[in-house]
Amino acid sequence: MVEHRNFIDTHVHFWDLANEYPWIENSNNDNLKQNYLIDNFIDDSKNLPLKKVVHVQAEINAKNKIIETEWLQNLSDNHALGFPNAIVGFIDLLDIQAEKDFEEHKNFKNFRGIRQILKSKNIQNDLLLNDIWLKNFDLLKKYDLSFDMLIYYSQFKQAIDLIKNFPSVQFIINHCLWPEESISDFEGWKNAVREVSKFENVAIKISGFGEWKTNWTTEFISDYVNIAIDSFGTKRCMFASNFPVDKFISNSSYDSFWLSYYKIVSNFSASEIDDLLVNNAEQYYKI
Repeated sequence: MVEHRNFIDTHVHFWDLANEYPWIENSNNDNLKQNYLIDNFIDDSKNLPLKKVVHVQAEINAKNKIIETEWLQNLSDNHALGFPNAIVGFIDLLDIQAEKDFEEHKNFKNFRGIRQILKSKNIQNDLLLNDIWLKNFDLLKKYDLSFDMLIYYSQFKQAIDLIKNFPSVQFIINHCLWPEESISDFEGWKNAVREVSKFENVAIKISGFGEWKTNWTTEFISDYVNIAIDSFGTKRCMFASNFPVDKFISNSSYDSFWLSYYKIVSNFSASEIDDLLVNNAEQYYKI
């Protein structure tokens, strides 16, 4: 049965508020304002056959970005299953000394890539068009790192320009290309997904629904999941929980997301399900 298959969660966050997270401190959601440590995550996921975990930078205070990676590596070194098995950290690619951060992050064996959130509705602030940012982006090739991309789907044309300019970089789209505004523009989101999927150096993570659709249901997300898989294929899609953000914003259990994913892919072949739940994550995050 699908629901008994092992899986890899490709997008989780741990945080110790002592390390400073301005977005949490400034949030109106008091649920977020508590530590979320590996023991909390293990408790949330205890009912399911979780195999490996990818940690994505949690918007820690930028001055602590290397501290976050060191902390996470220490967690992994002391956990029986090595959680988190891969680390995606933060580097400000607008920083003229960004290469120093690449070098420091790479000292930690689980470091696999970077994420700098690029969601912008103001073209003047769009980092995808910034020359300094683009010059530093080229360092991803030098250090053999992937790039987790979080954008609004309306930015897909700028994203495609970046993807085409860096064909040797592995791009991993976060949170199903952020479909929040698709409620009134579903065709626009679907078109963006199909256009981005045309490039072989791009994979997509199916996740994040609870962050923008607090009353999500399996039926609601099924169209998004199926379109993502239909566009990218079963070899370039991965699933994730976005915990604890989705937990604290939508008041959803860990099990609820994965049982929904299991149900939606239940008609796929055994090998396709293995790719979606495990194999693709192992390939793209080298774990």
